[in-house]
Amino acid sequence: MDCSRFVIAILCAIAWNSAAAAAEVKFVEIPDAVDFVIIKGEIVQGDSERFLDAVGNREKVAVYLESPGGLLREALKIGAEIRLRNYGTVVDAGDECFSACGLIWVSGARRYMSPKSLIGFHAAYREEAGEFRESGMANAEIGSFLTHLGLRIEAIRFFTVAGPNDFLLLTPARARELGIDVFLLDGGGVVTPGDAPTGDRYAERWVLYSILRSQCQVYFQPDMAVIAVGLEEAFARGNEVLGGEQWVNIWTRLLDQWVGEIRSRGLVVVCVEAEQFLRDQGLETGVDGPSFDCAKAETPTERTMCADQKLWAKDRAMNSIYFWIRDNVQADVRKGILAVQRHWLAVNDCGTDRGCLNSVYEQRLEELKLVVIQ
Repeated sequence: MDCSRFVIAILCAIAWNSAAAAAEVKFVEIPDAVDFVIIKGEIVQGDSERFLDAVGNREKVAVYLESPGGLLREALKIGAEIRLRNYGTVVDAGDECFSACGLIWVSGARRYMSPKSLIGFHAAYREEAGEFRESGMANAEIGSFLTHLGLRIEAIRFFTVAGPNDFLLLTPARARELGIDVFLLDGGGVVTPGDAPTGDRYAERWVLYSILRSQCQVYFQPDMAVIAVGLEEAFARGNEVLGGEQWVNIWTRLLDQWVGEIRSRGLVVVCVEAEQFLRDQGLETGVDGPSFDCAKAETPTERTMCADQKLWAKDRAMNSIYFWIRDNVQADVRKGILAVQRHWLAVNDCGTDRGCLNSVYEQRLEELKLVVIQ
C-alpha cells in the first residue's frame, strides 16, 4: 500500500462539515486502491444501518474512524459487521477515536494506527440524576464482545478500567503488550504485526514449535536443529516483551488450548495446522520438502507438490501414516485401509491444480486423524 497516497486521499475525503447530532457515514472509492467507508462524528441510533447501506456487499473495505464515541449498541453492531466481513479499521495520526469508536476500531481484522493516533477507552456508563455511573450490564456486554474477538482478559480490563470522565490511551507499545495486533502507519510505511510481534504471537510460536518437537516428529521428520532455534528465539523474545509471570501465564493458557485441539480434532490434523501456521508467518519449520526427492519428480502432480510449500507437511504426514499402517496394523485391518489408500491415490490425481491437491490431502488426513503413530 502507498501509505502517503492513502493518507492524502482520506484527508481530502473527510474534509466536509460533520453534523453534531450524528456520525456521518460515507463511502469513498479511490481508484486502484482499497475502498473506504469513513465514520466521522458521534455514533447515534441508526448509524449501524447507515454503515450497512454504505458498504453494501463490498468485500474489501477499510473503515476510517474519527469519533468521540456514542451509543454502545450501535458501535457493537458496526464492529460485529466489520469483523464478520473481515474489514480493516484505521485511525490516522492526530485523529481521535474514543469510547465506542475504539470498540469499532479494535474489531478490525487489520487494525491501523499511527504513533500519534488518539485511541481511548473507558468503562461504559449511564447517567443518573445528572451523574455518570458505570453500567455493569454494558461492561459485561463489552467484555463478551471483546472475548469473541479473541482478546485476552488483560486487554479487556484495559478497555473498561477508566472511569466515565477519563480515558486510557492505547499506544502502539501498549497494544503490543496487551496482545493486540496493529499495523503501524509510520513515515509513509507500515510496520506489520509480523515485523513487531506481540507477546501473544511469540507465545503461540513457542507452543507450536514445542508441539512440532514433541508430537509431530513421527509425521514430518523435521530438521530438529531448525525447531530448536525457533523455540529458543520465541521464548527469549516473548519473555522480553511480556516478562515473568505474565509470559508464563499466556503460553500455559495457549498450550492448554492446543492440547484440547489435539484431543478433539486429532494429532495429525493439529500437527499439519501448527506447521502451516508457523510457515505462514515466514518462519522455518524444519520441513524442507515433501516425502519424496524433488530432483526425481516426474509427474505434473509431483512437480506441483514440490513447488507448493503448503503441501510438504501434508504429504510427509500422509506418507508416514501409510507406512506405519503397513508395518504395524493387523493384517485383516491393514488390507482394507491400504486398499482405500491406493484407491484414493488413483482417483485424486489433481495434476497441477494446487487448490485441488491441498483439498484432497486435507480431506484424507481428516479421515485418518484417529490413526496415532506410536
